Amino acid sequence: MSETLEKILFLQGVEIFGNLTIQELQEIALISENEQYNDNEYLFRQGDPGNYAYIIVSGQVELFFETERKVRQPLVTLSEGACFGEMALLDGEPRSAGARTVTECVISRISRADFIQTISRHPAMALGIIAQLTSRIRTTNSRANRLTKVVESFRDLFEESRKILGESS
Repeated sequence: MSETLEKILFLQGVEIFGNLTIQELQEIALISENEQYNDNEYLFRQGDPGNYAYIIVSGQVELFFETERKVRQPLVTLSEGACFGEMALLDGEPRSAGARTVTECVISRISRADFIQTISRHPAMALGIIAQLTSRIRTTNSRANRLTKVVESFRDLFEESRKILGESS
């Protein structure tokens, strides 16, 4: 099987590319580069330029925030098929978090420059990708809304407990 065909088959399972046609996936496959990484290797740090998006072919990657004291605060550990750093493809802004390998990894990189060129030749691709990113934002908003309700419930419980304890003094 050709390398491009293998990449297309793999990309079909990557959420961000879920709305793309086979021809569009081929365009993405042609601009993606697979690279090997060792364990505990930093791919980028918070604040670094956003030049690439990454897709885990094999292995695990941790996304993290760094505190002002340079303490790493883990956010999530991702594995095969996960795409991260994709905001860089669209806005090119500095990284909002860092990423490091947890295990040895094979990771596919897509440069922002190549992606912008490809989108300019095939603008319909952008709609499919934007739809997937919008879905992620809606999911995140829904989770944030549920979390807000939980926090409000705890606040109400705390206030009620204070009133009860205040009355018994």
